[in-house]
Amino acid sequence: MKKILLFALCLISLCCLCHAEETEYSLPLDFSGGYKPKAENFTKNSYEDESLSVKMERRDIDGVRYDIAWIKVKSPTQLRTAVAGNANEVVAEKPGKMARRVNAVVAINGDFYTQRKDGLIYRQGQAFRYALNPEKDVLVIDDQGDLHAFLGGENQAAELVAFLQSGRTIVNAFTFGPAIVKDGVALPMPDTYKTRFDSDVRAPRTVIAQLGPLEYVFVEAEGRVKHSKGVTTDQMGEFMVTLGVQTAYCLDGGNSSIMLFNGRYYDANYAESERVQSDIIYVATAVPNE
Repeated sequence: MKKILLFALCLISLCCLCHAEETEYSLPLDFSGGYKPKAENFTKNSYEDESLSVKMERRDIDGVRYDIAWIKVKSPTQLRTAVAGNANEVVAEKPGKMARRVNAVVAINGDFYTQRKDGLIYRQGQAFRYALNPEKDVLVIDDQGDLHAFLGGENQAAELVAFLQSGRTIVNAFTFGPAIVKDGVALPMPDTYKTRFDSDVRAPRTVIAQLGPLEYVFVEAEGRVKHSKGVTTDQMGEFMVTLGVQTAYCLDGGNSSIMLFNGRYYDANYAESERVQSDIIYVATAVPNE
């Protein structure tokens, strides 16, 4: 009996230690940003610490350059958003400046929500706007760090209500799109996106996608430059499927499309051509840098 009791106590202690390790790596649900990453943890194309793994990759396929960030985090709080100015303030700022301010390891542009008055818009747990547009797809990132695509149409509002009633919490929500992969399958481009949002035109595109629990990929297809002609959203969806993603969603593209790594441009954009925007999506380390 004593051996059994001792074994049980060891198991409980082990579980407590594991739980402490899991909860140690977290960041506050606000706009304060992450910890400053350690310079020695960076290589030219990667960053690694106890809470975060980022591996950068570049692929040139059929005249298109894809910039890819493979990301694994320990806590859903490490997948974050930053905004220009104060929360929900109609101002714009260079993405590079925002990324450096919040200690982003890797960052991409968001949906430039201040350019429009519609959409479901949440940032870091704060509801900025609830004005659904049935012509647009919505992306929600919940409290577990999972991505959920709600397709446009008459059922969108009911699906969002059901999602909230299930007990999940919206941390970040975007209205741009379209959603291009759902349940691992490429989605056909909606007619509204063809006719109103130039989604069938080759252009720079930025995508956020989920591979699995707390595992993501940021992708930018460069365009309007000599070495890369850009993609349509259908082409982007086909490419994302080859990466093995379960959910993928297009953010603002064109001149807004950008990717930064370690505070620098990973794409062909430069400071003089960087477009000011309202928001970015980024990942940060949860390990304090003493």
